[in-house]
Amino acid sequence: MNTLVIGNLISGIGCLIMVAIGLLKKKSHILIAQSFQCAFMGFGNLILGGVNGFIANVVSIVRNLVFVKCKSTVALKLAFIAVQVLLSLGSMGDGWVAWLPILATALFTWFLDTKHTSTLKIVIISTQIMWLIYDIYYRNYVAVTFDIMTMISNLIGFFMVRKEK
Repeated sequence: MNTLVIGNLISGIGCLIMVAIGLLKKKSHILIAQSFQCAFMGFGNLILGGVNGFIANVVSIVRNLVFVKCKSTVALKLAFIAVQVLLSLGSMGDGWVAWLPILATALFTWFLDTKHTSTLKIVIISTQIMWLIYDIYYRNYVAVTFDIMTMISNLIGFFMVRKEK
């Protein structure tokens, strides 16, 4: 089986998890589920040649697990952003596209401790746009489809949260 098919199949598992996350309301549940999603998406990215996507997903897993157990601080957030940038610098051969997972993960990390689930949903939608472009570039066709579906599910989740208030 060729790498395009294998990478898309593995990413597909992560994509199913990614869409379901859009319907979750509690931040701790979102972070735990996202860690599983990141594992599959990261390996899918790596198989398809997206090294920075893999690095972003690995850093996200560690960040999520730390932030489920520990309070998010500015210092911790900056440390995770710095680690990701430093790890990614060696694989910047694809120009500006290689920066998209770094920017998406940094934005998500920065807003992760928001007290407002609706803000987190908007951040997820914004960062998903960056991943959409990245996934198109690396021919992660399954992820492209699910990026769009994730944006839609988070938009629905956003309105569900807003309706409860």
